[in-house]
Amino acid sequence: MNLKWSQFVFQVKPKDKKDKIIFRSTLTGATIRMGSKLKRIIDSFLEEEDDDESKYPKKIRDYVNSLTKLGILIPRDTDEKKNYLSLFNDIRNNDSTFGIYLVTTTDCQLRCPYCYEQNINQKQFLNIAMADKIILWCQKYIERNKQCKKLRVILYGGEPLLNKRIIKYILPQLHQTAQRNNLLFDTQIVTNGVLLNPQMALFLARHNLDRIQITIDGPPKIHDKRRIGKNGKGTFDRIFQNILNISSMGIIKKISIRINFDKNNISAIHELLDILALHKLQDKVDLSFGIITLTSCSEPKRKYKKNYIDLYGFNDSENAEKYLWLCKEAKERGFTIPKEFMLGPWCSTRAIHSVVIEPNGSLLKCFSGVGRKEFIFGDINSKFTCNDPRFSDFAYLKECLQKECPYLPICGGGCRFEAFIHQGNIQKPYCQFNLIDKINKGLTRLNYDKK
Repeated sequence: MNLKWSQFVFQVKPKDKKDKIIFRSTLTGATIRMGSKLKRIIDSFLEEEDDDESKYPKKIRDYVNSLTKLGILIPRDTDEKKNYLSLFNDIRNNDSTFGIYLVTTTDCQLRCPYCYEQNINQKQFLNIAMADKIILWCQKYIERNKQCKKLRVILYGGEPLLNKRIIKYILPQLHQTAQRNNLLFDTQIVTNGVLLNPQMALFLARHNLDRIQITIDGPPKIHDKRRIGKNGKGTFDRIFQNILNISSMGIIKKISIRINFDKNNISAIHELLDILALHKLQDKVDLSFGIITLTSCSEPKRKYKKNYIDLYGFNDSENAEKYLWLCKEAKERGFTIPKEFMLGPWCSTRAIHSVVIEPNGSLLKCFSGVGRKEFIFGDINSKFTCNDPRFSDFAYLKECLQKECPYLPICGGGCRFEAFIHQGNIQKPYCQFNLIDKINKGLTRLNYDKK
């Protein structure tokens, strides 16, 4: 027959069910369960040299037709590599959101031991003079890029709320800039949560607050040892009260809670999940489990410094195992868990109209590069573009396609920051196949393995 399995489909055998197979397409998200006997019949159907389908029951023909509509089976002459690159470019070129990661300050009142912004200048604060220049820069960018239909401001740091004064100054003006140009507008914030009180949350809500990300690393006794203030005091109680207050206000559908894990806290995270469940937050928060990775390297050979990750981090296999265990624990307590594990194919570095603006007006594509001179491609005084040529060369995708990796649509060649850290080159693929393979197969079992 003129059909074949898509290269972007992976298979999972449910535990303790040897006669069943789960198929999932990373390109379309389609997921189906199939018995082993039916799989053999379909393989036989696909191997037929002629196109006479009549020798197979209508039930099989209809099922094959359904698999084709889902993108799990595709025409045999399909050039999936060419089609993927075309789809990648179409999605990228049709993105009409002008996204600004606005770094209000590189300072932070916490001293988390694994912080990826260690060893950078943490004394930069956005001031009013620079804020005025940023507003004018945004206006000019919008005028030059009529295809933009939305302006999105992501408040970032350091801890962005250490500079509340400038947020209250610049955010209303950026909102007005969007309105004058008939653009949609929304606001997001990545914060440690200490200063996000109800009053600040209400202010953000008036400017179309769309997402809040707050990090909690375990129950109080653990969190307060990891995410500790520079004054030596713990932060759990204040952060958690802010979460409870905001979740009860109805100004945002869900708060995103990030939980970073390593050897120092993995055994206690289930206690945090119990606390969240006790307060009936299952429908009010989204959980994400953060794998802590290396974020610094030394010159000239880029050998890793002995750091927190070397001492307390897990290897890829362990990270996958722990990640899946946490998802299982979360699901058992009624929380929604991810359908798939993505390594960032559509992060800010791939988006045409996305940029990071530092307090001094420097421009970057990658928010993980804040405070690192290697990632600066210009400043708002000299460039009216979001383009850094280093991040718009996607030749590495072709290398990944040659491997016929089923995970490319949810990996995109790997994180560009990780490629820089591990290989010293943001234009090379950074493959974490074993990690993404193990986690995605595990998530498929957790989400689709019917008991």
